[in-house]
Amino acid sequence: MKASSALPRLCAAVCVLALAAGAGCSRNNRVLVNNNAFDGVYFRASLTADKENPQRFSVLVRNAARTLKGAKEAGRYEATKYCAKYYGWSEVDWAIGPETPDAQLRLNEDGDLILNGECTGWV
Repeated sequence: MKASSALPRLCAAVCVLALAAGAGCSRNNRVLVNNNAFDGVYFRASLTADKENPQRFSVLVRNAARTLKGAKEAGRYEATKYCAKYYGWSEVDWAIGPETPDAQLRLNEDGDLILNGECTGWV
């Protein structure tokens, strides 16, 4: 193989790698866990399934004080993804959820929102 014919391939490979490396970055070169903004804010949210009954879960949404409305929707989004992926249905029966009045919501000492629910539907 001639060196002149390998150069365009090398350039193409470098370009593809550069695009792939930048795909997960956003403002200020932060890698976002969730690429969806809720009420204009990006939230870090995690879902933990109950070990005894994985249909039941808790969602933790960090820094909920930035916008409680957005934090509730970020929690709903995580639950919907989980239920659809593992149970084929996105419906959730909330014990404490996005429709719960703000005064009754649970926030931990760090200001993180905690929601609890159970996947329903095709289970």
